[in-house]
Amino acid sequence: MARHLKKKVKVFIITFLASLPICVFGVFYWGTPEPPDQELSRARMAIAEARETIEKDFIPPSLTDAESLYDSAMFYWKTENERFILSRNYTKSRTLAIRSEQQALVSPKIANQNTTDFINSLERDIAAVKRDTAQIEQLYSRLPLPTSIHKKYSRGVILLKEAELNMEQKNFKECRIKLELAKSDLSEVAHHTKTLLDGYFANLPMWKRWADQTIRESAQKQSYAIIVDKFAGKCFLFLSGKLKTTYPVELGKNWIGDKRYSGDKATPEGKYKITKKTDGRQTKYYKALLLNYPNDEDKQRFHSEIRAKTLPRYARIGGLIEIHGGGGKGVNWTDGCIAFADNDMESLFRIVPVGCPVTILGSLQPLFEVIKNPKP
Repeated sequence: MARHLKKKVKVFIITFLASLPICVFGVFYWGTPEPPDQELSRARMAIAEARETIEKDFIPPSLTDAESLYDSAMFYWKTENERFILSRNYTKSRTLAIRSEQQALVSPKIANQNTTDFINSLERDIAAVKRDTAQIEQLYSRLPLPTSIHKKYSRGVILLKEAELNMEQKNFKECRIKLELAKSDLSEVAHHTKTLLDGYFANLPMWKRWADQTIRESAQKQSYAIIVDKFAGKCFLFLSGKLKTTYPVELGKNWIGDKRYSGDKATPEGKYKITKKTDGRQTKYYKALLLNYPNDEDKQRFHSEIRAKTLPRYARIGGLIEIHGGGGKGVNWTDGCIAFADNDMESLFRIVPVGCPVTILGSLQPLFEVIKNPKP
């Protein structure tokens, strides 16, 4: 009996020892968690394909998120690999890898839509800037503006052209940068121009009153009268209150605003008279009509500015403002006089007498009309 029991124990031990490796293998085989190799591989491939498909300027946040999720999945995968094999848990790494793949797969579609939206936005903005620039271009080109504003305008126009070229080359990011710089410069020009013109055209009621008085006096006295519209660049000759002739004129370089002092190159504004007619060697231009500038109003305004210290003490009021020949240059170039082409000067010189009223004003039209038709 004892021998039989001893034999059974021996068989059990042999059987146990023989099956132990199999049991251990089974524990490790069925008990070891499966690593997320396939999920990580798919996520990696999806990210690589998205990177190849999408232009670098249009990488969507979804692809950045996919890469971040993939990095996190790899971190948790490595962390679990450092643990004892039977205690590893790849659930978090696997979940992150799956989310990474999903984000990467949708990224090209999102990028395509973003690219389309971006390009459409660029095209709309370029068209808007070109339209706004065109509206002020002709008007701007005539205005006596500071050098700094001229530089901004020129730079803005160049930047706009460069943005259009970038657009043609499909360099969209650079196009957007150039366009924003152009918008900044041209907006500043537009703001400066608007501020200048709004302030200047605040005098429109006074100008209209001067013009009405001049025409009415011409009708009452059955005489000639001259009205110079600076913004239109025109001189209107009236006889007996009726418009007889219109001449193109050129003015002082700084023609916007009233003349304040000698050397400011501004054409004065006010009601004047012809005091002298000169021709031949009496004038360096082809015939001239001398005006009574400064008149009493000009002198009063000048001395008020001296007292208010808005002009320096050494400033002088100046004089010798004429309507003279030598014009026809197509630009405002005089030191403050009103220039006619020689053949027009011949016509006017022959008609008007000494004592003829000459009213010089900013504009006969309101600002919105001038902007609609800015060329003289």
